[in-house]
Amino acid sequence: MFKPASVFIGLRYFFAGQRSALLVSFISLLAIAGLVLGVALLIIVLSVMNGFDRELRDNILSVVPHVQLIHQSGIEDWQSERDNIMQMDSVTNAVPYADAEGLMSHRQNARPVQLLGLSATAMPAGLASVLTRYNLAIPAQGRVLISEVIADALNAKTNQRVSMIFPAENGRSTTVYSFIVEGIFATHTELDQSLVIASLPQVAEIAGIPNRAQGFRLQVNDQFNARNIGFEIINQLPFGYGFRDWFQTHGNLYQAIQLSRNMVVLLIFLIVAIAAFNVISMLMMSVMNKRKDIAVLQTLGLSRGDIVGVFLVQGSMIGVVGIALGVLLGVLGCYFVPNLVSWFEAALGAPFLDTEVYPIDYIPVDMRWTDVSMIAGVALMLNIVATIYPALRASRTVPADELRYE
Repeated sequence: MFKPASVFIGLRYFFAGQRSALLVSFISLLAIAGLVLGVALLIIVLSVMNGFDRELRDNILSVVPHVQLIHQSGIEDWQSERDNIMQMDSVTNAVPYADAEGLMSHRQNARPVQLLGLSATAMPAGLASVLTRYNLAIPAQGRVLISEVIADALNAKTNQRVSMIFPAENGRSTTVYSFIVEGIFATHTELDQSLVIASLPQVAEIAGIPNRAQGFRLQVNDQFNARNIGFEIINQLPFGYGFRDWFQTHGNLYQAIQLSRNMVVLLIFLIVAIAAFNVISMLMMSVMNKRKDIAVLQTLGLSRGDIVGVFLVQGSMIGVVGIALGVLLGVLGCYFVPNLVSWFEAALGAPFLDTEVYPIDYIPVDMRWTDVSMIAGVALMLNIVATIYPALRASRTVPADELRYE
């Protein structure tokens, strides 16, 4: 089918068709443009959704515990208990904690927050990395670290005093504490909406379990098996423990990312399919325009298979050019998307993503060459399939009917 003559004539038709019949040329350019935009958008969108998936795994889940162990009465000798937990094969990190929910206020501004108490000797790797970036450490008694979002909402700055009101609970009356802001940090995740960090002893006292830890925040080696690992862990611990895993706290986020990824990819894939099938219109117009040429070629010795090859080459060239340009544009787009979003944010004076709505406040991009190859391969396959019918129609041309009056 793909004899040298078929390839030569198919290439000749492709390049000549761009400047011959106006309608054929326009439809050909439209088909190429559709492939370019469809392939480029599919690469960019898939890379961004991969980026969200990567940030969930590497960033958010490095700050959020995979499994959170909770003891009903608090853990007095948490150091020994932590050593026992760290000996379990599935556990990579165990951090004692205590937490309390309250209302932080400053200069007539108020915001609900979660006060998280941590020990300086056992820090979560994700939070430790964030605090190191801002040259911060677990604060001393009477001091707290607050996120940038909370600082902006309360108009609070370092070394200023803030108040926290904790509601009545477990027989305790409503209490008010005063803290000094020792530092301001940002995880760039949804945790910034409420996270306040203080020392473990102080938060344990506020929570009504002085000199104890409320439980442990665990990181495990298989984060997507966190629930089963949680059951295995509490079966090896003394009575009084319960747990919750990250699927209960952030599982809806993971499901939303996966659903959005699949739906967006499906929609843009349909754009690629429509662009590929525009080739049918272009080739059908080309066949109608070249019926006499096809008849002459057949009288010169080209078989029906050769004619099919001519139009398959012509249609495939449209696919190759459109997909190649689309891949180039998509790869460049992946490189420039974060900078472009930053430019829009600076120009509009407003964040493109807000952690009140989205899990992170920046556009992540994770371009994978396997995805690029898959997109290009599927688009080329659709394009070739779309050329088959017009090519077969061209091969059915009867020379006697076309050249009867020539």
